[in-house]
Order: sequence, then C-alpha cells, then structure tokens
Amino acid sequence: MQFWCSARDTAWTWEWTAYPGVWLFIILLGVGLVRWNRAGARRAGTGASSLHPLSVVGLVLLWLALDWPIGALGAGYLASVHMVQFLLIGLLAPAALLAGVTPEAAALTTRSRVIEWLTRPVPALIVFNAIVLLTHLPPVVDGLMSSTLGPVRAQLGSMLIDLLWLAGGVIFWWPILLRHPERPRFVPPLRMLYLVAGLMFSPVMFGLVGFMVNADRPLYGIYELAPPFSGLSSRDDHQLAGVLMSITGATTAFVGLSVIFFRWSKTDG
Repeated sequence: MQFWCSARDTAWTWEWTAYPGVWLFIILLGVGLVRWNRAGARRAGTGASSLHPLSVVGLVLLWLALDWPIGALGAGYLASVHMVQFLLIGLLAPAALLAGVTPEAAALTTRSRVIEWLTRPVPALIVFNAIVLLTHLPPVVDGLMSSTLGPVRAQLGSMLIDLLWLAGGVIFWWPILLRHPERPRFVPPLRMLYLVAGLMFSPVMFGLVGFMVNADRPLYGIYELAPPFSGLSSRDDHQLAGVLMSITGATTAFVGLSVIFFRWSKTDG
C-alpha cells in the first residue's frame, strides 16, 4: 500500500496496490463540489443542488487516471501511460467537473481577484501552456518523480505534477464553461479561437509532440531506465506518448468546437 502512485525500481506486476491518498482526494473533491454548488444555491435563494452527473464523470476520470493501474504505470513505467494521465487529468476531467458547476456557484468566485484574473481568457491560456511545458520538461519530470529520490519524495513529486495538471486544466476550461457576470461576454467565435489556440495550434503541445516523436533517444530518464514492460521499447513508448498528445488534443478541440458551433447556430436560429 502507498499513499500516492510513484515510480518504483521493481518490475511491473498486475498485483493490485491500494492508494488511499487517491481515494481520499477524490472523496474530498466530490464533497467540495457539492458544498460549492449548495453554497451558490443558498446565496441565490434556489433549491439545494447535488452533484451534477457531469461532475461525477469528471471524478471517475480522475480516479481512473490517478489510481491503479494507470496511475502506477504512468508514474514510473511507461511515458505513454503518463501521457494518458495528463490527457485525463489536465483536459478531460476538468471540463467535466466544471460543466457540473452551477451558475450560482460560479458567481461566488467573483469576489476573488486572483480567480477573476487567472480565469480571463489570455491569462488562462498562458498559465495552462506554462504548466503543460513545465510539467513535461525532462529535468522536472526526472527531478520530481524518480524512484532514486526515495518513496516519500517520489510520491510527493508525482502528486505535485498531478495537481498542477488538474489546476491548469481547470484554469483553461473556466473561461469557456463558466460565465463571469461582470465581464464582457466571451462570444462563440472567440471561444472557438481560444480552443484552437490552446489545443490545436499550441506551440507548447506542438513542440512536445515533435520532440517525443522525432527525438533520437527518449526524453525522460525515468522511463528510459524503468524496468521493461511488455516488450515495448523506451523509444516506441515515447513516440506513442507524442502521438497520443497530438490526437487527443486535436480531438478534444474538435469536439469542443462542434459543441460551441451547434449551440451558437441553434441560438441564432
């Protein structure tokens, strides 16, 4: 049993491992979402709001990404699974979580100047890309997640990267999914441009994909030196990680663009 998934210097086995820290985090996050929605409902004088089904989907995606086996494989064995973690934690789960936040709950955050500034489109785009770049730099990944750091530090390092991904994803999706009543309306064409700039033509994502797919040697020592897994070479593993980032980022943007466009056309119609 470990508190959080982290790199280990032993060969991979399919023996289940408990990660109570992950379970506790998911429970606390779910409770926090319920309390946030209910606080918004009380302030607006409406009925109490429970956990929205989309928020449940977001919590499930987070649990799958953080717990065994994906969390364990991504923390110290396969760069491709680590990329799956990023895509779930940093892109898909935050969108689902925020989609379940009520307008009344979102209005409570207008009193925070930090949140108000961070969730403006331009700062949100910059912060998201900065987090993506920082958490994928080889010195950061190897320096925070290596098993040579010892079990406690490796777990803390893995947890820090996971939480940064989640925070970055929430900041990125906030301008699209949660409306700020005191700001000019973020009109559909600008939201579509925002998605294209953030996911389809992001220089950070393009650069990372290019390095992972075309590099002569693997970028991350933690995965290059990891115990072998299922005959997959470290270079092939890194190339697969790059392909996953490219395809999933573009697909997420395409789905988001489609939803925005069809809602826009329906409203205008």
